[in-house]
Amino acid sequence: MFRHLFFATAALFTVGTASAWKIEGRIAGVADKDSVSVMLFRYWGNIGRSIQTDTIRNGRFSFSDTLPASEMVMMSIRAGNGRTTSNLWITDTTEIRIGGAADGKWTAASNEPEQEIEQAIDAIDLSDLDSLLETDEGYWKYRDSVWRIHVERLWPVFDQYPNSQAMLNCLNFYVKVGAVPHDKLQRIYDRLTPEMRGTLNGEAIAVALDPPRIPQVGEPFGDFQAADTSGATHRLSDFAGRGKYVLLDFWSVGCGGCYAAFPELKEIYTRYKDRLEIVGVSLDANREMWQGAIIWQALPWVHLSDGKGTYAGAGVLYKPDVMPTYVLIDPQGTIVERWYPGEGDFRSRMIEPYLEKQ
Repeated sequence: MFRHLFFATAALFTVGTASAWKIEGRIAGVADKDSVSVMLFRYWGNIGRSIQTDTIRNGRFSFSDTLPASEMVMMSIRAGNGRTTSNLWITDTTEIRIGGAADGKWTAASNEPEQEIEQAIDAIDLSDLDSLLETDEGYWKYRDSVWRIHVERLWPVFDQYPNSQAMLNCLNFYVKVGAVPHDKLQRIYDRLTPEMRGTLNGEAIAVALDPPRIPQVGEPFGDFQAADTSGATHRLSDFAGRGKYVLLDFWSVGCGGCYAAFPELKEIYTRYKDRLEIVGVSLDANREMWQGAIIWQALPWVHLSDGKGTYAGAGVLYKPDVMPTYVLIDPQGTIVERWYPGEGDFRSRMIEPYLEKQ
């Protein structure tokens, strides 16, 4: 349950070339009166959203659309009766058949080789290990050792398919939790094609092999480059160390706590903008969703995104494990505070000791 968003098995079959991707489902035991809705989710790095919906009629549902010819994306299906699929790997020539029963597992058969690799990963039995993590006590007690054993069992598949997106997507979970030995990770990275090294998962492996030093409180800020909402490129040094306090707000469009803090941040920005600049740093890989959230929330301060989410770039340099994470930089460019909700609020961490004192 810690490897994937969803679990199922998959099998290959041969189909002709299609002009667009297509998913067709045939599910036994669903009557029209049951009105079971089916949602198709697409994922961009660390976030996903529903992009199409359908209802099972006569035991069937379907989805279709187009993609750029060079693009492969990850999707999945969730149904109103609690059924889900494994990760679905889709290009513009993909045809997938979803089969199963209303009260059983749903499986995916595809003409994409990536789906076969997803199947090989799912076929590794980890249930005995995952059972140790089913309680809060067991999770915190056993998680590190369980994840390391996961890697040992999965390694034959990882090692066999070094340039698979399905493999890298699975591997990267274990990379982020520190469960992959350095020599094994280096072996995978050395065999990646330039194209795969350029993916978010490939960049995450490079970062894990040579991690940046995270700037600490009392040290100068760590500089990075990212684009604003217009696409113009900036460095953090364009704002920090230039006579104002700078508050870095690491946030994501899927973070409820981030939205909850925005009204207070707007009040603070209006009151103290003569001495404070806020720089929102996006941890999302989807630029459209990020820009849409800024407009929706009417956020008036500077916003930057390098499009690397939590895989590389600013999201790794500052390592914001909790969202939102706040980093306060003084007018001279020194980090003076770092916190997240629950460790303090704006008044005790920023306003009273710095902004009002000034």
